Amino acid sequence: MTDIEEKKIDEVEEESDFADEIKTAEPAPAPVEEKEPEETIDLHSEEPEEEEEAPAPGKKGKITIEYPDENLGQVELARQEFYKVYHKSNIVKWIVSGVCILLIVCGWLIPNAIEALKENSMLIALIACGVGLVGLLVFNFFWRRNVQGAMNRYFREYYEHVNAYCFPEDIENLQGSIDNKIDEEELKNCDLYKDVGKVGSRATYTFDYHEKTIKVCDAAAQVVLGKTLRTVFVGKYLYTTNDYKGSDILIYFKGNKRALPPTNLAERKVFSDSKNIVIYGDKGTEKVITPKVREALNEFKTNKTFVDMAISIREGMTYFAMGYEDDLMVIALEKPFDPKPTVQYAGDLKKVLKLIDLLR
Repeated sequence: MTDIEEKKIDEVEEESDFADEIKTAEPAPAPVEEKEPEETIDLHSEEPEEEEEAPAPGKKGKITIEYPDENLGQVELARQEFYKVYHKSNIVKWIVSGVCILLIVCGWLIPNAIEALKENSMLIALIACGVGLVGLLVFNFFWRRNVQGAMNRYFREYYEHVNAYCFPEDIENLQGSIDNKIDEEELKNCDLYKDVGKVGSRATYTFDYHEKTIKVCDAAAQVVLGKTLRTVFVGKYLYTTNDYKGSDILIYFKGNKRALPPTNLAERKVFSDSKNIVIYGDKGTEKVITPKVREALNEFKTNKTFVDMAISIREGMTYFAMGYEDDLMVIALEKPFDPKPTVQYAGDLKKVLKLIDLLR
């Protein structure tokens, strides 16, 4: 998965409803009665964002990072091993590239500077150029294979340790890998985003939890706008089966200005709206959104990392689109691994699993 694009939000057109004109027999028509425009739902949180604490400086001004769990510390060790390979390979790459370029330059200059070689200067230059270019291509092939192999090992260890930290101990039958993807329809079926044209995913895992089979992955969804793509979701995508019967229910946890609210909201009825959560649903929604469910919903708090979350409850399936910022979704390569976003995700996942138990 590549760098994640800057998120934008579509502007929503406000529609106003007007009463019918009242016809009378009077020469002057009665004035048109105008209704108040329908209230627009603010899909962004009103809560102020918490300021992040800066890491404590260590010896000689170096920033020290504390890892609250051994698995998170192992992620950083795996990253350091990858970076050693990458850094050494880069040094060798620059040296080999310099030698090959020097060979090409010398193959062109030296024959022209030596009288005895001038007659064959063009041939010598072509040979030197060919040897230099072939050398660069061959080295680049092995360099890429070496670095890619080290990166793949690091990514596998990354998810192995992150999953060990984030997933509860009582899950069963954990299966998957970083290479596993979901089908595009698996994300489109949540019906949260309109006209999705492209779905990217990685690190898809399934596991059993309290007699439920749950699938979770890193995912991104985009819509096609002419020749460009606009991102409508980036984060952790999780779904499982349910016993629900009825019309769709959508729960959205509002986030900051970087949040990406669902785009498929047309004709949905607002069941309730507050500073942090808006719920869309028809009559009967209260049977699902019980006091215990509301209590569980109120445990979620969006912030700079956990930017927002949309829950789609449909007949037979419940979908969780957990929006996260780059600090979680982009795997650390050159910079040290920051555990805070992963700690945030682990806490959010625990709350999601609790909610799944309540919703059933």
